[in-house]
Amino acid sequence: MNLLQHIKNKMAQQSKKQPLRRNAFNTISGLVRCYGLDDRFLQALDKAVDYLSEENLKLVRGRSKVMIEFPLFSLLTKEEYSLTMAIISKVGNPYLQFVQSPEEILLCKFLYSLNPALSPEQLRQYHFETLILHERASTDNMNT
Repeated sequence: MNLLQHIKNKMAQQSKKQPLRRNAFNTISGLVRCYGLDDRFLQALDKAVDYLSEENLKLVRGRSKVMIEFPLFSLLTKEEYSLTMAIISKVGNPYLQFVQSPEEILLCKFLYSLNPALSPEQLRQYHFETLILHERASTDNMNT
């Protein structure tokens, strides 16, 4: 294959349509709008570690994940945009694009600290509380 043919093939592959994927911004902005989150949520985000004490987690049973279809593009007010960006900067990890509720946003940072190598399939399928319980059980079994 000559150079010209190689360049044409490469350009043809690059011009193929790629499906649009939701990113963390569209997911979080959808949750901000859907749940009517406000600045109080940022305060709750700061206290998320208190919510995750060992005693609280022992009482929690595994939860199923409810999937919400978010729009591919977000139209936000200035306040919603500011809140969305503040949440993204506070949490700041790749698990954020898989959240489906405000509770999962609160758990996102802690889950990432427990195991930063969870697969996208696990993050899509299981509620973050369930994943935290599993990670805690795994570390407890390793310690005994």
